Amino acid sequence: MRLADDDAASRITLEDGRVLTKCDQCRQMYAERKPPGTPPCESCRVELKVDNEDAARIFQTVRGQIITRHKGQYDVVIDLNHIAVWAAIDAYGVLDRTGTFEKVLTLFHHLLKEQQESE
Repeated sequence: MRLADDDAASRITLEDGRVLTKCDQCRQMYAERKPPGTPPCESCRVELKVDNEDAARIFQTVRGQIITRHKGQYDVVIDLNHIAVWAAIDAYGVLDRTGTFEKVLTLFHHLLKEQQESE
């Protein structure tokens, strides 16, 4: 979730129409160093396995569709809206429906737990 937001926010469109991503900028920065260096791509970027692409697409689509409950002065995130997940699975014509649903929920709860632990 954070990677996609960070990458999208760091895109630069040049006057000639080329788009530089965060990775492009990092590679250029390391190439221009004296002496030139090698960027730490292995520890920075996550490459999705092919069997996780559907789950990532669905997650990116529905990640804002959350269920909350009121707890005193603020709302607490409870879960991802399962109806929204299933609707996206249907809309994209995902073949492994149940597997994708489970992956999306696992990712959501992992990131939610990570966020709660950092607060």
